[in-house]
Amino acid sequence: MYISLKWVQELIGLQNLTLIDLINRLTLAGFEIESIDKKKYFKSNDLILDISFTANRADVSNMRGLINEIIALFNSNLFLQTPANIKSLILLNSYKKTLNSIKGFYSQRINYRNLSKSKNLECFKHYRILRWEYSLWERYLQKKSFSNVIKNLTSENLLHSDDCVTLFNIKSQKLRIKESPYWIKKRLLLMGFKPVNNVIDTINYLLLETGQVFFVYDLETLQDLTATSEIVFVPNYAKEKSLFPIEESKTIELTNNVLVLNINNKMVSIAGLIQNYHTLVNTDTSYVILQYGLYESKKIKKSSKILGLRTDYSIKLEKQTDLNLIEQAHLRLMHIFWTQNIKFEQTSINKNLFFSLKNNSSLLSRYVKQSEKKIKIVYENLKRLTGPSNTNIELSNSQILTNLKLLNFKVRFETDENCYLFIPLTRRLDIEREVDVIEEVVRTIGFNKFEPLTLSNHQIGYLTKIEKLKRRLRNYFINLGFNESIHSILMKKNSEDEIRLKNPLFNESSVLRLSLVEGLIEKIQFNQKNIGKSFETFELGRVYKLLIDGDKKEVEVISGVFGGKNFRSNWGSENSTINWFEAKGLLENLFEKLNISVSIYWNPATNYATKFHPNLTTELFIGNQKLGVFGQIHPTLALKNNINRKIYLFEMDIEVLNRFSQSKTLINYLPYSSYPISNVDLSFIVKKSIFSHEIEQIISTFGQPLLKSVSLFDYYSKEPIKKGYCSLSFKLQFQSKNRTLSSDEVEELINPIIFYLEKHYDIKFQK
Repeated sequence: MYISLKWVQELIGLQNLTLIDLINRLTLAGFEIESIDKKKYFKSNDLILDISFTANRADVSNMRGLINEIIALFNSNLFLQTPANIKSLILLNSYKKTLNSIKGFYSQRINYRNLSKSKNLECFKHYRILRWEYSLWERYLQKKSFSNVIKNLTSENLLHSDDCVTLFNIKSQKLRIKESPYWIKKRLLLMGFKPVNNVIDTINYLLLETGQVFFVYDLETLQDLTATSEIVFVPNYAKEKSLFPIEESKTIELTNNVLVLNINNKMVSIAGLIQNYHTLVNTDTSYVILQYGLYESKKIKKSSKILGLRTDYSIKLEKQTDLNLIEQAHLRLMHIFWTQNIKFEQTSINKNLFFSLKNNSSLLSRYVKQSEKKIKIVYENLKRLTGPSNTNIELSNSQILTNLKLLNFKVRFETDENCYLFIPLTRRLDIEREVDVIEEVVRTIGFNKFEPLTLSNHQIGYLTKIEKLKRRLRNYFINLGFNESIHSILMKKNSEDEIRLKNPLFNESSVLRLSLVEGLIEKIQFNQKNIGKSFETFELGRVYKLLIDGDKKEVEVISGVFGGKNFRSNWGSENSTINWFEAKGLLENLFEKLNISVSIYWNPATNYATKFHPNLTTELFIGNQKLGVFGQIHPTLALKNNINRKIYLFEMDIEVLNRFSQSKTLINYLPYSSYPISNVDLSFIVKKSIFSHEIEQIISTFGQPLLKSVSLFDYYSKEPIKKGYCSLSFKLQFQSKNRTLSSDEVEELINPIIFYLEKHYDIKFQK
């Protein structure tokens, strides 16, 4: 947003307000000064500041809101408060001119608390008058409500929809179109607007000053275009592929999702964006009609996005402004028109219509409901949270209330201990709790005005068990050569099971992710495309699942994608990628390091058909709790992303891992046997439907108590092995604690194992 330093000085009354002071105070309050430019118009130099603010501060996107904020920032500690709420209604202020010449009345150096003790009677007289003026306006502004404003401005010929309510339309008396006054043209040029004529320039000036959007139409042209003298604006949706003129020789095509205003079934305006080019006020205009309405901000944004069209009006209406300002903006507009001898007819006011609109219009009732939102403030809580100030003077209740009123909060039910505040409509999204209001009070006074609180915490910090587990997981995969990835939790919608945001900024970030695997696969594909190398990666993060009963659940998981790299696994083989069993072994090694005492079961799964291979995927269970899933990438997905088919995926629930993993901080030492180990290799021809883990369990059972370990060390399924079968080779280690085992003793242990496997399974021992 661009602002003029001289304009700020004139409106505030601080002619000696320096640029450095203004920048420092705004920066401390959370604003950013992007640039400072020097401009010259009409032989006058001025400084233009480009100020940026957060999206939740739509209330400062106009001069009136920004001036109110600046006054709050500079005057928050003063006893005398200038009537900021009526500054925009006053063109000439004799008091301000007189006071400014007396001792620099508006200077920050004056002690206003001691002003009443001044011997200067003239200064004291003006001080009392200004105080009385302000107290009257403050009482009015504090007591008036949005509902009363709407009732006072609601005219008879109105229609509404859930997305738009036209509040009033006023016809002018006969007028003459000419150039705008000098001061309006000067300010428009400084703010980047091109002056057109006295009517359009006044509307644009009011937009800059108050942020309120009014539309003005050439009344006679409007009546000719709509073939009626009964002007009633009807909100409706445009017909598909209908054309709308926005310039003399340019039209745009509308869709049935665009909100428009019709008169007698003729489109005269795209609601909140732009009016029909032929209805613009020009040099031949003799009468105009002024129109104002409430619009659903989401609909304005949607129409703007569909049409690829943004105007100064739509930019303001995309952000919800404080509708309590409607009355002030209307009075201000009428006053500026009156100074230019432009007068409007008196409109008949139907106050009963407000109640009808409130009951029948969901949009209006929603605005009224929002305007009634209130928060309880306990003074003691505020003082306790802010801590002592640099001056060692505690905030008084009156000073707290003064700051809140400066920020347009309405104070109700005030007591010595607490009060209730009605939140300005523009701040309802970011001010929801008492602590939010406390932050606003501290921000206006200045964070640097308070002493930092010293935290007294004698407890030494420590890492939780789950945090230790995550660090162990991270170190394990990094040591294997994996790269850690981090992705946003928001993604593009792919299925109905995803949790959708109510108001997403972009379609690409409209839902919460169900899995980390998709983001990792995109990383693999990107790396393969741009570098031509395989990429092994993992991610620790949260996923969000929609349960059957409609509840939502956040789950912390670890996911990984690996494989596809060529290497030589043993001396007698050629370079190749790791196979399914070798990939599985990587996870088994992890479980062993995590010291999981409960057995992990690998059960075949077929319900992961989109990402995982339908025949090479298993679910992992610890007891009866599902740990996660492991498998090879689906061939179709690999082909689509142009990546290696020998890529393996996994995703595991960290909470389940944390429940069963055990820390190895306590090491139990066992006596070491001094007798040698007897190694035996057993090879079997096994049907592929039989799991190697099951064979290992049988060998372990029969080999006790002398069997020390059993492990699979070879897999072969090519010729001359029969189709549907494979060769599995296991290494068995036998050892005794009190003697050296003989060959006969070892053979007595092996024979029952071979006999049992050949009898009960489709297995044949290879000698």
